Amino acid sequence: MTRPPDPASSAELPPESAGVRSVFTQLQVALHTLVAALLAFTLISAHRDTRGELDLVAVAAAVGFTVVYVTGTVWDRRTGTSRPARLWWLAAVLVLWSVLVAGVPEAAYLAFPLFFLAQFLLGVWVGVAAVVALATVAVVALGLHDGFTPAGVVGPVVGAIVALGLGAGVRALARESQARRELIAELVTTRSELARRQREVGRESERARLAGEIHDTVAQGLASIGMLLHAVERADPSHPAVEQTRLAREVAGENLTETRRLIAALRPSPLDGASLAGALGRVTERTRAEHPEVEVTADCSLQLEPPAEVAAVLVRVAQEALSNAVTHASPSRVDVTLAGSSTDVALEVRDDGRGFDVSASRATASFGLDGMARRVGDLGGEFDVISEPGAGTTIRAVLPTAGGGRES
Repeated sequence: MTRPPDPASSAELPPESAGVRSVFTQLQVALHTLVAALLAFTLISAHRDTRGELDLVAVAAAVGFTVVYVTGTVWDRRTGTSRPARLWWLAAVLVLWSVLVAGVPEAAYLAFPLFFLAQFLLGVWVGVAAVVALATVAVVALGLHDGFTPAGVVGPVVGAIVALGLGAGVRALARESQARRELIAELVTTRSELARRQREVGRESERARLAGEIHDTVAQGLASIGMLLHAVERADPSHPAVEQTRLAREVAGENLTETRRLIAALRPSPLDGASLAGALGRVTERTRAEHPEVEVTADCSLQLEPPAEVAAVLVRVAQEALSNAVTHASPSRVDVTLAGSSTDVALEVRDDGRGFDVSASRATASFGLDGMARRVGDLGGEFDVISEPGAGTTIRAVLPTAGGGRES
């Protein structure tokens, strides 16, 4: 059962675009109209040849042909059917046509629409063979009834040639349509990828610009404030306000340190010329050198090197998580674990420090946690913080690589 001759349902033709689908729809309508007209012509010819007496066999074959043809067409249009069911439907139509043409020679003209059904349901070469066979049956049927005449031979042969040419044209149109669809899909994918890359480059450029601005303004200002306060201390060590001056200098120094860490987070220099595992190794080594009292370990296991933007975000997350741990949690040990597959990469920073209330921290809008979560979320990843007071903290970031990694 099928809606003939729907090239979209044939295994020989790819899906067509909307414009081509409209052409195929019009072809189907024309084919159905032709079948109806030729079937009516066949019945009229049968009535005329029998001088008013109906040939019950011919009528039964015509009715069966009509019922099977219409039922299969409507059923397939509404619900769709499998290829084997369509082939069985075509076989039933051809058998009924053979019975009809045996009694009414004019039924041979129904071979023309059947040429198209055979081509689109049987494939290219089998369809060509079926068209030749149908044309032969039509010529023989006309010859046995009315004698072999040039018109009786040329008509079916020319019809078969025209049908084969039209079928080849429809297949070529469908192939061209599919090629254009694939090209358009590739262009859309490329444009999306280019836009994503441009957004990432824009983000990186903006982060680099902000890092430079912060370095040239806030960081330099805090450094100058610290030097001026230190000069004040040395100028008059016995001044009553020397303790406040020293405290102010220490606060300025701490803020300068945090500012420099912010600059480093905006511009992850550990990635320069290094893999993700190497960059995390540099980060942990630096943390270990700055805080020798904390044991910092790194375990990196990657199948593929992730894309640059993914690696940059993971380095920033690791920097921020390590900084938070050694600054606020007072841990004795921090473990950094990196694992990845062909589809995603996961970073975990676990410490045995004092921990904190995650819900309370989020309620107070922790800048460090919010920044890490935002960066991970921008690339479609997942960010989790697991911590309880006195039970340590685990920060986990999972980012998809979208098959964009390279062998490490």
